[in-house]
Amino acid sequence: MLKIEVIGNIGNDAEIKNINGNECVSFNVASSEKRNGTEYTTWVSVLMNGNGGNLTPYLKKGAKVFVRGNLSVKQYQGNNGQWNVGINVSASEVQLCGLKNENTAPVSNNDPFGGQPGGYNTGY
Repeated sequence: MLKIEVIGNIGNDAEIKNINGNECVSFNVASSEKRNGTEYTTWVSVLMNGNGGNLTPYLKKGAKVFVRGNLSVKQYQGNNGQWNVGINVSASEVQLCGLKNENTAPVSNNDPFGGQPGGYNTGY
């Protein structure tokens, strides 16, 4: 079994889906790096079992997340006929690293996360 850790920005708001009778949260994460003056972006599809608890409402486009889980790679043929590789993670842990507009998060004196959720762990 291959494991992976990814830090990046969410590319689309998370969606709760029903896959084969199981509730899952689905979203994509982009991670970019510069090499020789050119920026390269890698997209990773993430599936998280369950409804994500209190974290799902914060999994919005642009939010920075840390994802840990099992890696699977699948080859597929795109609409243009070219072969591509899809990188997929079955998440065992997701942590919010920052919101897109952090100034809008509510702050509570009793909340150790300053109004932001800490993370989600599936218990794997």
